[in-house]
Amino acid sequence: MDEYTGCDYLCWMRTDKASSGLLFLIAYVATVTAGVASSIFSAYLPLIVTDLTGQSDTATIGQVGSTAGAAFLLGWAVGAVFLGAVADRIGRKRAFTLSVAITSLGIIATALVPNVLALVVVRFITGGGAGSVLLLAAVTIAESWSTLGRARVIGILVNAFPVGLIVSGLIGSVVDDWRTAYLLGGLSVVLAVAAWTWLKEAPVYAHSETYHRDRHLAREQVLDAAYRRDLIVGVVLFGSMLVGLWAVFVWMPTWVGSLSGDGDAQWYRAMTSIALGVGNVIGGFGVGPLSDRLGRRGSAMVGYIGCMITTLVIFLPDHLPDTLVGLAVVLGAFIGLNQGTLMGYVPELFPTLIRGAASAICFNVGRIATAAGVIAGGFLITLFGGYHYAILGFGLAYAIGFVTLLLARETRGQDLPV
Repeated sequence: MDEYTGCDYLCWMRTDKASSGLLFLIAYVATVTAGVASSIFSAYLPLIVTDLTGQSDTATIGQVGSTAGAAFLLGWAVGAVFLGAVADRIGRKRAFTLSVAITSLGIIATALVPNVLALVVVRFITGGGAGSVLLLAAVTIAESWSTLGRARVIGILVNAFPVGLIVSGLIGSVVDDWRTAYLLGGLSVVLAVAAWTWLKEAPVYAHSETYHRDRHLAREQVLDAAYRRDLIVGVVLFGSMLVGLWAVFVWMPTWVGSLSGDGDAQWYRAMTSIALGVGNVIGGFGVGPLSDRLGRRGSAMVGYIGCMITTLVIFLPDHLPDTLVGLAVVLGAFIGLNQGTLMGYVPELFPTLIRGAASAICFNVGRIATAAGVIAGGFLITLFGGYHYAILGFGLAYAIGFVTLLLARETRGQDLPV
């Protein structure tokens, strides 16, 4: 089995480079789409709330933003866990295609919502698709690359999500109407057709099915005692990162916009989204080198420490909007490094036939707490009298992740368990 995970991976990559390149391209653009689905809402939040409610005060924006944001996160968690388990049964290709279709159609449907209730429902559905895209893209790429290049390739893939933030910011800076912006984002529906038409099943998945069948082996179960510790560690690591990440992505653009004049607010919201995205891209490129040199745990530690320090620098002192846009790049870089490292690390902990479900649980159980935090964020903003204190409070979750790393096991240099 070890010979397969090493040699046959490399042989497959040498003989089918066109297929692997196409897989990466589709997975990358699909992940960009998930990033757009996640972040374009923040770029247009005040406009969406004003259009749907007729109100533009901070309290209303906070309440609608919190509710819709929480719905998106809950949908992300439910959809990813469901489609992750489905992918373990029907294969990566079919589940990935379905996730791309749900995401793109959800973006289009958002442009047509008539009221806040419809917005919340559609955000829930769109979140289910986006979460599944991010999960299945990472799992499929991990199963299609050799041990040597896996961390580097997944680090680049994770860059695609913040590219979606950049795309959202660019759309927000040139398109004034939020419904038009969402219709433009929905053009990604063509990716579902491309994925179904051209992608091939990950070779290690087909091999693992055959391996278990020929030897009359029962499928592993996610809650088996052998995987329970890794599951708990993965949940806490990714969950702690998500709490801080989503507080920043949901509220920082709105906060920076509120510090500027009314005429510049939309521009600063868009620039903050772009800055966070650019930082994420920069951080993602560091995943491969740091993971290979320091190990998965060491790379994640750098990310957590950087997130904690930068959060304190941003949200404790008073800064001008232009300074905050610059600091958003730095914070985004550490978030990107941390997220990219964990996206590559978690799938390495589990065997193939539970990798989709186990990774989905690790990536998404924390989103339930995050969703509760996003809901609470609207109340905390009102309670504390500002966005920045609420965001600072959520940033303390990075410390929990840092401590949990001490209990995690290292996987650097190891083949994926089949």
